[in-house]
Amino acid sequence: MSTIITALLIVISTLGIPLIFILINKKKNRKRNETFLNLFGKEGSKRGLSVSCYEILRNKIIGVDGAKQALLIFDFEDPGNAICITMKEVKNCTLEKNYDSIVIGTEKKPKLEPHLRSIDLKFIFKNDSESISVAFYDSNVNSIYEMSELETKANTWEELLSKMIVKEQKVRA
Repeated sequence: MSTIITALLIVISTLGIPLIFILINKKKNRKRNETFLNLFGKEGSKRGLSVSCYEILRNKIIGVDGAKQALLIFDFEDPGNAICITMKEVKNCTLEKNYDSIVIGTEKKPKLEPHLRSIDLKFIFKNDSESISVAFYDSNVNSIYEMSELETKANTWEELLSKMIVKEQKVRA
């Protein structure tokens, strides 16, 4: 009987302790996200935006106001410096994948392997001002296991925002 109790205690401690740490981490992340969402909402209100759709990424929140055709980018590292992009000013919104090369193989037969460094939404403006990029995936921040999910989110946002871009009609005389 004591062998069963000992085995049960070992199993509970093996599974229970990591589970407790996982739950604590999730609670901490949920509180952090709630705090940043409140700051994001306040920043949107300051700018007169009513954000109808948003996405929480690892280090930022992006949200769109469909009525005013504006995108709000709120960076966690610099919360006081949110960026508001009016889609009327945007010429093009594209999904951009940036690659690095890493050397694999041996010293005698080195082989370069492409490595996805980031997946960004890049905004090019009509007035030729500096373009803005929003990173959805960054290999330095995100896990490789998050890559496909974040790429899907980036594609969805590119599609949504591209529909908002006002295309200039050429008038023929």
